[in-house]
Amino acid sequence: MGDEAANINLGWESFKGSIGKFLQAVVGFLGTVVFARVLGPTSFGGFYFLLSILYLVDRPLHGVSDALNKRFSESDAPRGELFGATLLVNAAAVVLIAAVMTLLRGWFESFTNVPNAAFVFFVLFASSALFVPNQRLIAAIGMPSRQTWNDTLRSLLTFPLQIGFVLAGFGAAGMGYGLAAATLLTGATAWLFVGVVPAFPSTKTLRSLWQFAKYSIPSGFFGKAYNEFDSLLLGAVLTTAVVGEYQAAFKLTVPALFIGTVVVSGLLPKVSNLSSRGEEVSEDVQNVIAYSSLLAIPIFFGSLAIPEQLIVTAFGGEYRDGGILLVGIALYRLFETQRLIFSGTLKGIDRPSVVMKIDAFALVFNVVLGFALVYEIGPIGVVLATVLAEVSRYVLLAYLVNKQFGDVRLVPRPLMEQFAAGAVMFLVVESSSRFVTGASWFNTALLVGVGGAVYMGILFAISANFRVTIWSLYRDSGLGS
Repeated sequence: MGDEAANINLGWESFKGSIGKFLQAVVGFLGTVVFARVLGPTSFGGFYFLLSILYLVDRPLHGVSDALNKRFSESDAPRGELFGATLLVNAAAVVLIAAVMTLLRGWFESFTNVPNAAFVFFVLFASSALFVPNQRLIAAIGMPSRQTWNDTLRSLLTFPLQIGFVLAGFGAAGMGYGLAAATLLTGATAWLFVGVVPAFPSTKTLRSLWQFAKYSIPSGFFGKAYNEFDSLLLGAVLTTAVVGEYQAAFKLTVPALFIGTVVVSGLLPKVSNLSSRGEEVSEDVQNVIAYSSLLAIPIFFGSLAIPEQLIVTAFGGEYRDGGILLVGIALYRLFETQRLIFSGTLKGIDRPSVVMKIDAFALVFNVVLGFALVYEIGPIGVVLATVLAEVSRYVLLAYLVNKQFGDVRLVPRPLMEQFAAGAVMFLVVESSSRFVTGASWFNTALLVGVGGAVYMGILFAISANFRVTIWSLYRDSGLGS
């Protein structure tokens, strides 16, 4: 193969991808607000409870696709065979899920509060079996921003399709049907874009794929179980209405990951390709650390300043109790943006087993502490446990990356400057909220706008590195030529 992955411009790809992520967030946020208000906390939470279960069960699809991404980006990879092997595994998984959902049909519907939950689950799983591997391949050929834009296309299709199904009387199940239809369509789009023809895999190819997948599958399971544990525990121990409140807060923090998820999707194949040729990767890792949390920092400080106002304005008074959850989730997102870098770097240098062990530790830590705290202090205890588990995950992965490369600074100057700007923003927004009262769209938008302007203004004023980065993005766009 060519070395497209080695030539990824992480800064420019991140910028282009972040625009797509922003559009996704706008559409997704609009959809979340509409469905949260139309369906109410119980049905809205029930759908996301079902999704949390799906995101655990479909981990083998993602684990094998991670292995596909890794092997596909290596020099002289048998692309057709790798793709063919992945499709065979996914097809077998779809057949298995069909059988299991047939057996659990009645129980699963009552458990999730979603009509026809078993069929909804099956169509979502089947559509993911096509979408996930093709989506991974877009990044593997060196175009992570196009991967993001294909996901953006899925968001653009999902909202109107979900609206159509919900208005047709399918209720919470309609959200599942709309998402499945959009996922199927964009999975086909990704395959047409990549243009890889699947071939029957050789034993050597299967062995190579399995050598990575045997770690990426359980690692992905541990990681996703960790991510979805809050919703699963709240739904199982408390109610799906509490899940709805949690999801409302969770959705407000989605923009925190815009930059991090895009750049890490490009970082892994780039690190993989460079390390497979014995070339240096620490500079790229350092640059990603510096700016991966650019949006997560102001989102955390903004959530800390006006949590209840943000929740009530967006979702209504029924979701008021989600305000306190918002602060904890925003802090979790902040650590997550940094942790993703170290996880992707270790996978890129072919150490998925290490990531898997740390993910397993974090999951056990989260489960034990989460169960203890939910009975003691309620829903916020679950979020607190997740924050502490994420901090431990970050510390362990950061230590290993620093040990591997030595010259990587974990808290570079640009990151410290972002925290300084965020702290000033918090003071301004918190003070302003005492005068701009009432959870109206105008008042909240005014406070958010002031906060964003202060954050970016302070950062531009104090950070020479940030100014250089902005100029580089302008130049790479072609507008500055």
